[in-house]
Amino acid sequence: MINWKPKIDYRVMGIDLAALPKNPTGVCIMGDNIFLFTLYKDEEILTAINEAKPRIVAIDAPLMKKIMVREADIALKKYGAMPPTMPSMKMLVKRASKIVKEIDAEVIEVFPTATAKILGIYEKDWCKMAEKIGIKARNKHEIDAYLAAYTAYLYIQGKTEEVGGEEKVVVPKVF
Repeated sequence: MINWKPKIDYRVMGIDLAALPKNPTGVCIMGDNIFLFTLYKDEEILTAINEAKPRIVAIDAPLMKKIMVREADIALKKYGAMPPTMPSMKMLVKRASKIVKEIDAEVIEVFPTATAKILGIYEKDWCKMAEKIGIKARNKHEIDAYLAAYTAYLYIQGKTEEVGGEEKVVVPKVF
């Protein structure tokens, strides 16, 4: 008998989306290698997603139909989550909603700060956190994108949980 298992494609992408295209959006593609970079325009982000062809895109932005405080926002407040009803967060919700409609992959909402705190690697200074993780990042947004991608990787392996009601946020399981 042949004991064969199909190869599982673990290519994932993490995006730390900025509310406005003029601000930096961190992107991480994680597969056989890890690629970190910063983009700005929606078209650049969508091109990167289409070229990478990830199995999952994990986005650090509220993915919601109606702007309101959700169960997930209340649950994640202990990790520093801001309510999506704040003016800057409203812009982020609108941008994320527009981008997500164009993505041809599974999309999950993540909160990188919660991931870092749950995994015990959080540092207020992003440079120290990058050093602790062992990656070379050019800014905090690339660190958050890495944490978003890592959360997607854990999600594939069943090592996450969903926080909130109808519109859930994926975080690592607390062991």
